[in-house]
Amino acid sequence: MRASAWRKLSACLPPPQTTPWLETMLRRNLDCAYLKRWGQPLSREEYRRQVPLIDYDELRPWIERIAAGEASVLFAEQPVAFEQTGGSSGGSKLIPYTQEGLLDFRRALLPWLAEVAARHQLAGSAYFSISPACRKQEYFANAPVGLGDTAYLGETAGAAFAEISAVPPSLGDLVDIDEWRAQTLEYLRQARDLELISAWSPTFLLRLFDGEATETLWPNLKVISCWTSGSSAEFIAALQRMFPQAVIEPKGLMSTEAAVTVPDEMGQPVLCDAGFFEFRSGDEVLLEKALQPEHTYEVVVTTAGGLYRYCSGDMVRFEGRNHVGRPILQFIGRQGLVSDLAGEKLTESFVSHCLQDIAGFKMLVPTSAGDGYMLVVDRSMSGLTVEAIERRLMHNPQYAYARKLGQLKPLELLQVVAPWSRYERFQSQQGVRLGDIKPVALRGERHWVNLFGEQA
Repeated sequence: MRASAWRKLSACLPPPQTTPWLETMLRRNLDCAYLKRWGQPLSREEYRRQVPLIDYDELRPWIERIAAGEASVLFAEQPVAFEQTGGSSGGSKLIPYTQEGLLDFRRALLPWLAEVAARHQLAGSAYFSISPACRKQEYFANAPVGLGDTAYLGETAGAAFAEISAVPPSLGDLVDIDEWRAQTLEYLRQARDLELISAWSPTFLLRLFDGEATETLWPNLKVISCWTSGSSAEFIAALQRMFPQAVIEPKGLMSTEAAVTVPDEMGQPVLCDAGFFEFRSGDEVLLEKALQPEHTYEVVVTTAGGLYRYCSGDMVRFEGRNHVGRPILQFIGRQGLVSDLAGEKLTESFVSHCLQDIAGFKMLVPTSAGDGYMLVVDRSMSGLTVEAIERRLMHNPQYAYARKLGQLKPLELLQVVAPWSRYERFQSQQGVRLGDIKPVALRGERHWVNLFGEQA
């Protein structure tokens, strides 16, 4: 029965894009207010010359007009849903979805899923991470906020998925995290034929399966697909120890805003076909044909959901091309996570390097007074001193200078009971789906130390 459902799911591939993606999207949305504002470009050259780069704060007023019910603002269609995702400056971001945008997600997801099923000869059940709702249902412009984890697959593929899934999609309606976790595990314990686990963050899986006899319960598990790069990389060894019977494969770079890369048959993250992508390095904004090996770029995305030359903050390294010429882009982290209390401009990637040998949860946050930093770790950690970490932070000359002048106080240590649980719950309350919550080494907002301090 499961094998038949896998065949049906693999047969649900969306039709290929037969016309140039960007030009087709521009013609479809020619009369929307945003493209009118920039001269209604129709060609790639006009689009790149006339339409500026944009970030979320600049896009927010346009999205608010859509949420208020105004038509033809960013796209000609009506939104079918909105999704929320966390912003690097604290608050959540509201992202509109269209039917065309969801079709582009399927063009990325379904061929990858079919390839994985064929390569591993999947015939048993699968667990695709289903996040709890964690919030009251909202609507904007008659469209719901929140899209079920399986809605990206479409109606036909979704029906086949329901036959394969070890956990019913209805669990996504639960709002209590503890109840959701208990019911999810109960269904999974009964799925002795589990062969595939697909999730975004490895920390989601480490939290969900903590304490379970994974090898005994799921001896036939073949593959786990999740993020393996950027801030997720350091958790892969622990996940492999938890599931020694399975192969862990990279997920690629997919976010609430856009699908950027998907793994090819060799597991290499290659650029998606659906969408228009540019790459920013300093003052240069390049097309993929101009990328230089081992150089790092910020991904600039254009989507069917109304993101026009949107600076994503996702940083990738160009690692050449695969056997069919697709660019291989390794995700290395987020650009937008920066803390600057006294001119030090600490970046998330730098702080992550400074904290790399600390096991488990670790996050650098400002003090509530903004006069220094606290390193938040799990209370169970012993033998950790902050002096060595402080010396590493001093490699940032602006941080060292601010410390020398007394603008920043010495680094402090805050040990907290179950800090990941605290972080997870707060992010969920902000509308971020549980499976999308990423570990980060740095947050620049001052409220974090108070939230963690409640459990210190």
